[in-house]
Amino acid sequence: MIVLDRVSFSYGARRVLRDVSVSIGFGERVVILGGSGEGKTTILRLILGLLSPDAGRILIEGEDITGKGDGALRDVRMKFSIVFQEGALFDSLDVKENVAYCLREYTSMSDEEIEARVREILASVGVEQAIHLMPEELSGGMHRRVSIARALALSTPKMFLYDEPTTGLDPVNADNICRLIADLSKDGKGFIMVTHKVSDALKVADRYIFLKDGALLFDGTGRELLHSDIPGIRVFVAEVCPPGPDCAEEQGGKHV
Repeated sequence: MIVLDRVSFSYGARRVLRDVSVSIGFGERVVILGGSGEGKTTILRLILGLLSPDAGRILIEGEDITGKGDGALRDVRMKFSIVFQEGALFDSLDVKENVAYCLREYTSMSDEEIEARVREILASVGVEQAIHLMPEELSGGMHRRVSIARALALSTPKMFLYDEPTTGLDPVNADNICRLIADLSKDGKGFIMVTHKVSDALKVADRYIFLKDGALLFDGTGRELLHSDIPGIRVFVAEVCPPGPDCAEEQGGKHV
């Protein structure tokens, strides 16, 4: 269980999160929605201990990680695989070496074992054919898949964290990434996906959290989200669901 207990956080004078409390199970499929600058990615960084809250606590499986250093957080971070929006592949390394990087740095695997593991992971996300390509040779969708593969390389996570995984992708590639996210969660592993794209969120999740002005405005199902009469949410979901009951019934909670 991941617990944010009355968490507040600011970047300098700008308050991003205000007294946010939420609990998320490791097996849940959760999307955090909200506009730019509403603290969505900040929550992922807080969960990993990359940031420390100004107030409140963060507990991972009952362990209070608030204020702990990198050494103490290593075991906690190994519970997660995270794919940040920018992907951050090494431009000077091909796909194989990007995925192999952590295996070479943190394990004693032989070259043959590393190559076998890399091929296995790339096959699992559908891009084994790209193993010898450089990052600049990848399409946007392939780049995102390789980023996911690299996140999977070192550990078998209990939960995936995705930061805007479909941003900048065309509709076909965005749909493919949503399918991959859903497939990777079929063995009981949950995920937290941060996005501002309601259409993609509705394809993958069971639970939706909405942030507005640093506060938790909504926590519920897709159907409840689309039926919400909260003005801030109505404006946000109007793109995929104009006012009216038929749309909400058709779209709510529908997975890929």
